Amino acid sequence: MSTTLDGQHLRIFEALVRTTNMTRAAEELHMTPSGVSQGLKSLETDLGCRLFERSSRKFALTGAGREFLPDAKEILEGMKAARRKLRACAEVRQDHLSIGANGTACQFLLPPTLREFRESFPDFVIRIEQCSSKQAITMLIEEQLDLILLTEPAEQPLSIAFYPIGEDDLQFITNPLHPWAVRRKAQRDDIPRHKLILPERGGNTYRLIEAYFRSENIRIQPCIEIANEQAVKEFVRLNLGIGILPRWLVSDELEQGLLAALPLGRKHLKRRWGVLYRKNRKLSLADDLLIRLSRNVFRALSESSEA
Repeated sequence: MSTTLDGQHLRIFEALVRTTNMTRAAEELHMTPSGVSQGLKSLETDLGCRLFERSSRKFALTGAGREFLPDAKEILEGMKAARRKLRACAEVRQDHLSIGANGTACQFLLPPTLREFRESFPDFVIRIEQCSSKQAITMLIEEQLDLILLTEPAEQPLSIAFYPIGEDDLQFITNPLHPWAVRRKAQRDDIPRHKLILPERGGNTYRLIEAYFRSENIRIQPCIEIANEQAVKEFVRLNLGIGILPRWLVSDELEQGLLAALPLGRKHLKRRWGVLYRKNRKLSLADDLLIRLSRNVFRALSESSEA
């Protein structure tokens, strides 16, 4: 048995206890099932005993596992407490802010927001973590992030607050030579047969899009899934498929005639953006300023596309 226990292995153990399922534990930890399996194997090797009985893809604690569970929880809580203390010490020595954001926010919203933020807080140390919404929320709960700039999550933990900064209207984006662009109308019956380039499955925007078309009794099947909306735009420009993006993201290309935008249907599909933070976090002047600036930047982006 090794002299130390790996924190990630303990998190794998705790997640398997709660979910009793390898796949669900992997999704929650943002790992592959094989990574979870290997981590559990390493932990059991370190401890010199089996922690779970496996049967029909379910995980049930062995006697040794039940004995170890309270100790594992205590160690994990101790690690969280130590992280909080260290972060409190760092805040005394130096002002800093840890921000989580998806690719679109990192590219379009944060740069102008932080440029203005620097004028009021020039000595702040800013750490930006580009990640998916699921990863960002996990990191926020674990106090690895202070704020998140994202689209509104479909499922929001009770411990997390969402401050809206604006909304955009998602539309079909096509190459100008696409038949829909030529006719200036998306054919409803053609939607399931056309190649769609959509955000990653399970993400906030994908869920919105899927729910919208489900309400219209239309089943969509993407040919490409990618989390980067800038990449979606480039794929559409190369006529590899049809994207679903906000108009402000492609305003320059629309003006130059490189892309075309079409309504999804009779109903609009609105997507809300906002800043998420832990409810037990007392927002500082810096937090409040960053939220207000991001709202102003988003409004300016939206208005520029409508001009």
